[in-house]
Amino acid sequence: MMKGFLHIFLMMTIAIAALQTAHAQGDTLSSLQRLEDLYSAGKYDQVLQLSQQIGDSHALTKDENLHRLKFTVAAYKDFGYRREADSAARLFFEKYPFYEIKPDDPQPFRATLGNYYTMPKFSVWMAAGVRMVRPVLHSMRQIVDTVGSPEYDINGYSAQIGFEYSPKRMLSISVAPSFAKYQIERKMIRSEIATFRYNESCKVFELPVIAEMMMYPWGNDFVPSIYGGAQLKYIIATKSNAYTDAIGTYTEVPAKKDDTDYKNRTNYSVFGGARLNYNHRRITFFVDFGVSYDIKPYNDPDKKFDDLTLMYKNLYIRDVFSMLEYTAKIGVEVNLQYTTIAKHHYGY
Repeated sequence: MMKGFLHIFLMMTIAIAALQTAHAQGDTLSSLQRLEDLYSAGKYDQVLQLSQQIGDSHALTKDENLHRLKFTVAAYKDFGYRREADSAARLFFEKYPFYEIKPDDPQPFRATLGNYYTMPKFSVWMAAGVRMVRPVLHSMRQIVDTVGSPEYDINGYSAQIGFEYSPKRMLSISVAPSFAKYQIERKMIRSEIATFRYNESCKVFELPVIAEMMMYPWGNDFVPSIYGGAQLKYIIATKSNAYTDAIGTYTEVPAKKDDTDYKNRTNYSVFGGARLNYNHRRITFFVDFGVSYDIKPYNDPDKKFDDLTLMYKNLYIRDVFSMLEYTAKIGVEVNLQYTTIAKHHYGY
C-alpha cells in the first residue's frame, strides 16, 4: 500500500511540475507578445518597463531573450534615447555576436545594429605542418679531394599552439610556441665508387611573435591574410653519424652520437607568409604558407674544428650554413571572446 501511495505521489508531483512549466512558458510567450503589441502601438515607455520586468522575472531561452532585446533597442531608438539604444545594441551583440539582421526586424533596431560589427578579441589556435629547408652555405672546408658539391636533403615537421590578441579588425598579434624536428642528410661524392654521408636529427623549440594583417575582399567567410614576425629558436638536442660507403663493399652504419655542443643552440629568425582563413562562427580553419631565415648559422663556426673524431676519422669538417625554410601548415582557431566595435567610432 505504501509503495502504491509513493507512486501516486510521484506522478502527482511530476504532473504539477509540468503544469507549472507550461504555465510559465505560456506566461512568457504572452508577455513577449504584449511587448510586441505595445511597441506596435507606439507605447515605448511601457515597452521598456515590460522588457525590464520580463528580464527580471522570467527564465528566458536564447530566442526569447533575443526577441525581448530587439524591441528594447527599437523602443529606446524611437523614444529618442540614442545612447541607451547604443548600449542595448552593444549588449545584444555581446550575447549574439553572429546575429544577422533580418528584413522583418524592427527598422530602428536594424538601423542601430547597422552601426556596429563584432570581432574576436582573444583566440587560441593550433597548427601542424611540414618544413623544407635549403641551406645557405657560408663556408665549406674540404680535407680530401671531392667530386662536385655537397648535396643536402633537409626536411622536418612542426606542431604549434598560438595565443592571439586582436586590437583591431584587420590586425592581430600572436605568441605561438612551437616544437620542430628535422632530419638532415648530406652526401658528397669522394670518388667514382665512394660517397661520404653525414646524417643528423635535430629537435628545436621556437617562440615566435607574429603580426597578422587581415583582408576582406570576399566578406567575412573566406579571409586571406599576410603575416610577419621574428622568433627565438633553441636547439633542444641533436645527434649525428658519418660514414663513407663504396660500391661493392659492406658498410656498417654507426650509431648517432650527441653533437649538440657544436651548434648555435640559441638562434633567431625572421619570417613571413600568407594564410587563407575560413570562418564559421567561433571556429576558423586555415592553411598557411611561410618562409623564414635564420640570423645565425646552424653549426657554430667557432667550434668547427673541435670534433676531432669527425675530422680525423671521417675527414670531414661541418659546413657553416644558415637555414632558409619553407613551411606549409594547416590549423584551427577558436575565438574565445568577442568585442563590439562602432563602425564610425560612435554609435548614433
